[in-house]
Amino acid sequence: MYYILDSKGGFLYSDADNKNYPNWTLIPLPQPCWNPRFAGARDKATGEWTGMWLQDGEPAPTAEELCVRIDNYADEMRRLVAGDPLRAVEYERAAAEAQQFKDDGYPDNAVPRTVAAWAITGRTPREAADSILAEAEQYAEVLYQIREHRLQAKELIKQKIAAGAAAEAKQIADDAIKAIQTAVAGVGNAKG
Repeated sequence: MYYILDSKGGFLYSDADNKNYPNWTLIPLPQPCWNPRFAGARDKATGEWTGMWLQDGEPAPTAEELCVRIDNYADEMRRLVAGDPLRAVEYERAAAEAQQFKDDGYPDNAVPRTVAAWAITGRTPREAADSILAEAEQYAEVLYQIREHRLQAKELIKQKIAAGAAAEAKQIADDAIKAIQTAVAGVGNAKG
């Protein structure tokens, strides 16, 4: 494969042959390589450049790319905490029934099925309901934190990108992901 260059060593495209191209090299373009240009010496007789590929660095991320990255990570963490969506529905139902059971004064003759299912291995219905409610409170708190970190970071990223501060925007995305990761640790299915 021939790598066709412009007169200053910038990469144009690759081709199966080098006919009619005054500047080219057989040295493969490394992947990934952003804004590649070839630095070296040009053999005037053949047109081939010998040397090495240089790059101007990774392209600046867009606000959309960074926001999608945060959204995708938040989605992944919500799935980690709750499991599949039907399990989240199950947890919400159990919490609602446990709350109603508690509000009714923990009546022995009206233990909801979701609470009774957790009243095992010596756990009383009251302990089961309280356990379900404590877990639901942690779960709700994690969802709030994910939402707060996600939305705040996305807004700040848009502002930084608009101001031309791509490096700061990328750092905001990284920080938001770390904050979400910290919030999720040890809750629900993320307990380990």
